[in-house]
Amino acid sequence: MSQFGMQMPGGRQKSGSAPDVYTALMFLGVVSMGVAVAMLWIAGTKVAPDGNPLKIQEPHKIILSD
Repeated sequence: MSQFGMQMPGGRQKSGSAPDVYTALMFLGVVSMGVAVAMLWIAGTKVAPDGNPLKIQEPHKIILSD
C-alpha cells in the first residue's frame, strides 16, 4: 500500500535528515579556508609596516617592518 502514499498504523516513521559526506566536506573546506586566512594574516602582520597588513603602500617605496 505504500505505493499509493498510504501509511499503515505502527509503520516505520521517517527519520529526520542527517548530514552526509558533502556536508562534512563543505565544513572541512570552510575550516581549511579559515585556517589559511589566519595564517596569511599572521604572516602579513610580520612583514607589514606598523603591523597592519591592510595598509596600502606607495608604489616603488616598499617598506618592510624591522
